[in-house]
Amino acid sequence: MSEIQTIVEDVLVEPLEDILLHVSRGIAQSQLELDKNSLATQILIDNNKDLSEYGIKATWYHFPEVNLELKMALSLHGISETENGSVKAMKLKLFSAPINAAYKNIFDFDTTGTSTIKAKIVSIPPPIEVKGT
Repeated sequence: MSEIQTIVEDVLVEPLEDILLHVSRGIAQSQLELDKNSLATQILIDNNKDLSEYGIKATWYHFPEVNLELKMALSLHGISETENGSVKAMKLKLFSAPINAAYKNIFDFDTTGTSTIKAKIVSIPPPIEVKGT
């Protein structure tokens, strides 16, 4: 692995869609763990005679909405597709890196040039299934 490749991996330079996907998956995984904990608590209650006879129910937690604000360094790169040695097409791809001490120091980055990406992830109810119409 080259030194520049190691530096790039250390500062997490990735396509923007990959970063947003990783953040979203992290939120979904956190929600799954909350659900597993509540389910395990309810099973514990149901299997305990003293607790279950009083109708105790486990508390369920969820993220009704998550607001993200990411400070990123964004760069647009052209990626060429070649065919038979000649350029067939040029695609533009947006790359991003979180602004952290490593990125700032390695690339002597001026933090006034950061971009702010704001996103909101909200929970929605599952679709209603109509049976036997």
